[in-house]
Amino acid sequence: MNDSKVIVQVDKTVVKISGIDVKGLNIQQLEAIIKDKLKSVVRIIGVTGSSLEMDVYGIEEEDVLKAEDGLIKAISLADGITLTDLAQISSVSKIKTVDIKDVPEYSEGQCMKERWL
Repeated sequence: MNDSKVIVQVDKTVVKISGIDVKGLNIQQLEAIIKDKLKSVVRIIGVTGSSLEMDVYGIEEEDVLKAEDGLIKAISLADGITLTDLAQISSVSKIKTVDIKDVPEYSEGQCMKERWL
């Protein structure tokens, strides 16, 4: 029996927007608004009182940055989000591809992330 574990990654970009005020956010509504704006699949992965972090699938970093103003305005349409004068995309990074040959070995009891450190 083969007990190998494979972590598969899809084409995604992680986007963080800061300088907003978040209270009582409807995540499903926000995902739908962003999906409509970017014409791409979106998943909210982190929310604080002043920032959002999301995975955006199948879109390049440059395209997200080009759409920054419209994206931030679209996000403000979601219930529970208020823009501040500092609202901006604070980071955008494409998740990198790793060839299966470059994946380090995993030993029993080791944290999966430790393999990459």
